[in-house]
Amino acid sequence: MKKTLLAGLCLGLLSLILGHTPAWAADAPVPMKTAWLGENEAFAVWYAKQHGWDKEVGLDISMLRFDSGKAIVEGVLAYDWAVAGCGAVPALTAALNERLDIIAVANDESLSNALYVRADSPILTVKGANPAFPEIYGDRATVAKKLILCPKATSAHYLMRAWLKALGLSEKDVRVRYMDPTPALGAFSGGLGEAVALWAPLTYEAEQKGFKAAALSNNCGVSQPVLIVADRAYAAKYPQRIEAFLKMYFRAVGMLHATPPEQLATDYIRFFKEWTGLELTPDQAVRDIKAHPVFTLSEQLALFDARQGKSKLQTWLGDIAAFYESIGALRPADLPRLERMNAVTDVYLKAISPKP
Repeated sequence: MKKTLLAGLCLGLLSLILGHTPAWAADAPVPMKTAWLGENEAFAVWYAKQHGWDKEVGLDISMLRFDSGKAIVEGVLAYDWAVAGCGAVPALTAALNERLDIIAVANDESLSNALYVRADSPILTVKGANPAFPEIYGDRATVAKKLILCPKATSAHYLMRAWLKALGLSEKDVRVRYMDPTPALGAFSGGLGEAVALWAPLTYEAEQKGFKAAALSNNCGVSQPVLIVADRAYAAKYPQRIEAFLKMYFRAVGMLHATPPEQLATDYIRFFKEWTGLELTPDQAVRDIKAHPVFTLSEQLALFDARQGKSKLQTWLGDIAAFYESIGALRPADLPRLERMNAVTDVYLKAISPKP
């Protein structure tokens, strides 16, 4: 008994010296299911998982892959996930049912959505026709009645509408053929249409084919945040676990801010291959990281700050909700409920922020 006690004391002393907690004294990490698309927003969590940062905050993260944001939010009960990353529309739709809380912003996709034309397009001969949007190409004369290939009710569709509006046009002034992005690029490459709206990584393929960007989302004054959401019932029951996840997540965000994208390219290529089946070149990996800015904790608190009225994030989401209502993707009766933005909460961000 004395030898056992002495051994235990020695082990404890050695652990203190080395700065580690003895294995027998630590609780086992808590399993947490998370849900993601095969897109950039999953990288931070994937990277954290690769380095064991989830275990360091007491979690054992598993990452479920879905093909759409709609599938993610509809699978919250069937797959029992706690936290997920998805686009604004599926998150807001789920918010109507009071199922999810919007707890953080994963990234901003406005640099990775683009509208492409051919290199010899007349659209490229006019730039800054609207002084409020000096970086976009085209005007009423070069764009009206043109055929645009576009995936309906997507971030690319949102971009196309913003581009047309900046040029004083609407969808009624052009011809639009709604197509999924991959076949849209294939059809455009085959000669169909005068413009095509896409998002990364198809944007890189478009550029490899020699097509030129006539507009990016940020050129048109729109923001396209990807959101981090939590199952409201889970978060209410286990708020400390949500906070632990966010601590891990912001550690990864800090790494992304501190590390040059060139140094992350190898990991990002491996991540992209695992999650999408696509192989990026080092240059494409660097560009994709740069095209998806992420926000630190202090930046997120500023985005969520609603003390002077609607927060910046609420304004972004309100604009997106209005767009989807305008194309019939949301019922008009639902828009006022969404505009209240009751699902947007900074309570978990504030819980992990340094106290003054």
